[in-house]
Amino acid sequence: MIRVTATKLRTSLFEYLDKATKGETIIIERDKKEVARLIPMCQANWRDTMIIKPRIKVTPEELIQPLEDLWEGYV
Repeated sequence: MIRVTATKLRTSLFEYLDKATKGETIIIERDKKEVARLIPMCQANWRDTMIIKPRIKVTPEELIQPLEDLWEGYV
């Protein structure tokens, strides 16, 4: 989310419209109070904006192997 004053929005309206088109939510403030929100028509899929793709660094066998000593101190 981007916070912007009403004055700054007025002077750079098309810049903020472009950001909203790309999926960004713009919070408009007047006297340091939120008065409105400019939201995109279609919410962007958060998966498309990920830069780093998660990878599993262990083998599938290690992933499903039970943790035997995890509850030792509690049981």
